[in-house]
Amino acid sequence: MIRNENDNLSVTEKAEIAFRNVAVSVVERAKQTHTPIIIYKDDRIQLVPPDEFEKMSKSSANDDKGGK
Repeated sequence: MIRNENDNLSVTEKAEIAFRNVAVSVVERAKQTHTPIIIYKDDRIQLVPPDEFEKMSKSSANDDKGGK
């Protein structure tokens, strides 16, 4: 049996990796189809262009890691 490199990750870490992978594919599809990404933020539904969503996601990921 081949060991999966993610065997030592927690379920939460595996879920976060899966979520990030899905987010990447959503952004790619939105770019291909020239459609906005719909998000719910600050008690409002917002339409965000894929490029802006990518920037927001990277900024959020850096904030979670303690960076800018």
